[in-house]
Amino acid sequence: MTARTVVPPARPNLASAYRFLGSDDDWEQQVRLTLAANPMEMDGYEDFVRRREAAHRAVVEAGHGQWFGAFDGDRLQASLGLLTDGAGVARFQDVQTHPDDRGQGIASTLVHTASTYGFGELKAETLVMVADPEYLAIRIYRALGFDGTETQVQVTKPAP
Repeated sequence: MTARTVVPPARPNLASAYRFLGSDDDWEQQVRLTLAANPMEMDGYEDFVRRREAAHRAVVEAGHGQWFGAFDGDRLQASLGLLTDGAGVARFQDVQTHPDDRGQGIASTLVHTASTYGFGELKAETLVMVADPEYLAIRIYRALGFDGTETQVQVTKPAP
């Protein structure tokens, strides 16, 4: 999905605070949010998530985009990354909301906030969002102005 402009969410969440992740505590909460939003029972999964979030933080600290969070006080409720190629395209990464915070308009407000930042600060001309057409989140992206432009196909081979 892509967007060259976005519209504000029909039901914005104004109770949460929207800001960049920055502190060590923010990034630790990002690990816990990922584990809660995407639970998996497999050896090494938490270590994998910690390494992946450390890589995300390194990309942000290198100046290639930002990681955004929605907060209730100091508690991270939802997050996403917006990374740029520096040539007019910015791509969303890992949009996720804690299961206890879903259905409150937080994700749509967070995506809109990040989109506005992308068009303004990152000077993006096009925003890219990869979304599962069968998952309910695609409605959020469409309502904000994202259109289907390409189809991505993934094949997974189960372990023997």
